[in-house]
Amino acid sequence: MNSRSFELHAVSPGTGDKQRFVKTAKEVWPCFDYIHIREKHLSDGQKMEWAYSLHDAGIPMERIVINGLNQLNKHQCIQGVHWSQYDLASADSSSLNTTNRLRLGVSVHSLSEAKEAEERAADYLFYGHVFSSGSKPGFKPRGLSALNEICSAVSIPIIAIGGIEPANINAVRAAGASGVAVISSLWASENPKVAGAALRQAIERWRT
Repeated sequence: MNSRSFELHAVSPGTGDKQRFVKTAKEVWPCFDYIHIREKHLSDGQKMEWAYSLHDAGIPMERIVINGLNQLNKHQCIQGVHWSQYDLASADSSSLNTTNRLRLGVSVHSLSEAKEAEERAADYLFYGHVFSSGSKPGFKPRGLSALNEICSAVSIPIIAIGGIEPANINAVRAAGASGVAVISSLWASENPKVAGAALRQAIERWRT
């Protein structure tokens, strides 16, 4: 696995501040493989408006993912969609089992959820939270052993999320993850551009 095949995802903080999100995403996107629009309060149409704003800011469509978008048809402005367990359970099987669709990620929190998502044709999974996270205050992290169990049980890529920082990327990778995703460590940083670069540098240092 080379450094660029280990994916780095930036997930929006869910604050609804479109101007700040687009401004920050424009600064950091070269460090990231994917930028996720995760704004649960927005309609599908509003999420697409955010995607167009990212595209207008110079971010390639290949980097843009919309979380919770209720359609899988290929679209000129986004690369993929990311679903919750509820989204997956509500999906029609015929829309999943086709090659002519967007890349689909699914968030899972257990081994059974991971296996079900793989069986239903997810292309990759988010698993977490792995470490204590500012996005999940008061919730016990699932840890590296659980991450390793998930990675060993399914054949699709697992992206670790929750408490990810440069210092623990090597441990996550050693546990079998194919990438990491960040929320608070990027958006809550005083300098997101520096934070993004530090994450990318931590990945680049490990070459196998």
